[in-house]
Amino acid sequence: MSDALINLEAEAALLGALMQSNALIDRVADSLSPEDFAEPVHSRLFSAIVREASLGRSVTPVTLKGYFDGEGDPIRQLGGLSYLAGLTSDGSGLLAPGDLCRLVADLAQRRRMQNGLTAAAEGCADLEATMAEIIAHADAAVSVNAPSSIVEMTAGECLDELIRSYDDDHLGVECGQIECLDQLLGPMRPKQLIIGAGRPGMGKTAVALSYAIGAAKRGHGVMYVSLEMSGPELAARMAGDLCCNGRDGVQFNAIRDGKFQDADYRRVKAAQAELHTLPLKVIDTGSLTVGRLNMLIRRQARRMAAVGQKLELVVVDYLQLLSPDSKNRSNYEAVSEVSRGLKAMAKDHGIAIFALAQLSRAVETRSEKRPMLSDLRDSGQIEQDADAVLFLYRAEYYLRQAEAEYTERREEWEAGIKKTAGLIDFILAKRRNGEVGTTQGRFMGAYQAVRG
Repeated sequence: MSDALINLEAEAALLGALMQSNALIDRVADSLSPEDFAEPVHSRLFSAIVREASLGRSVTPVTLKGYFDGEGDPIRQLGGLSYLAGLTSDGSGLLAPGDLCRLVADLAQRRRMQNGLTAAAEGCADLEATMAEIIAHADAAVSVNAPSSIVEMTAGECLDELIRSYDDDHLGVECGQIECLDQLLGPMRPKQLIIGAGRPGMGKTAVALSYAIGAAKRGHGVMYVSLEMSGPELAARMAGDLCCNGRDGVQFNAIRDGKFQDADYRRVKAAQAELHTLPLKVIDTGSLTVGRLNMLIRRQARRMAAVGQKLELVVVDYLQLLSPDSKNRSNYEAVSEVSRGLKAMAKDHGIAIFALAQLSRAVETRSEKRPMLSDLRDSGQIEQDADAVLFLYRAEYYLRQAEAEYTERREEWEAGIKKTAGLIDFILAKRRNGEVGTTQGRFMGAYQAVRG
């Protein structure tokens, strides 16, 4: 390999810069992988730096020393702590960290291209190699910048992958707390985009939080992205869910306002302790672009992997509050770009994305309020991108809103309330791989919990 494609000084300077300024680690890790370093020692160092940062620890030569204390370790032979400390000063002024990162990434891509083209050239000299194999080597070499999520397989290889997946411990994310929904929807599988849609008051956030908590209890790594509610507001709802045993619990209003008896306070403290054990991360933000969400998913996956967990589900609350990366778009174009971006992220990261969506006001103008696919607000692209569309509907809500209209039919209204009280309909209106259908769960509004 050409020496021109290896710049050990730049690699060392970048590692030194990361140890000096830990705030840069996440940004660099979003762009580089350990395999991008030409020097194996630097590759191992970069892995250790990213792991320590993912665990929330300070990264310095001293904290990294323990990784390389083994007999015969190359870094120990180079001087151990002295070598690590030297990286924070030697060559630190070579280039700015951002420029160093781009240089290391560029050289890594060039090395891969050179290796691929070399393999193609060697294939030309091998008369037993087919032209198809030679062309495949050449194509791979000149496509090193193509998205890594692009995979080419034969039809048989696709089935091979499916059959191999049968040996996995599980084939996707299930909630466990809302059993009727698990049965209707099946597991939320990697690479799927599931839309949970409804009008305000239908319980979208309650369903999403109950699902997220249930999934986390089963060991699935979950990231909940809230663009509407603050962290403390979500915390009150999560505590209400955890304090609800399916029949009673600590009421949400009491948790929100901090007004409860000692026994209830102990239950809330127990919920607090349980939340700390769950692989459930909350992102509280007022605004977020598709590109920024993609970066947050990548970082959270890294951090969970560092502690032996796996990010499997991302919940977005809610889709229309996400911003596209492109500016000056109409609402239709913006929502379309967000929808396509969510589907791409699900595929690229191998996760399930459960995105809540607001329905249009057209629902309120009809006598029949049960939602339809045409009610998806702002863009038909959502329906196209989604692997499943799940509508949430609470007849009780609309009956209570219309109470004044039943002045002369009070018995009819009361009978309707009695029949629908505490029920939530799950309407699976689209399912790319399977049948659609409807089931019914329990909406426990006093505790902001959903069961089924």
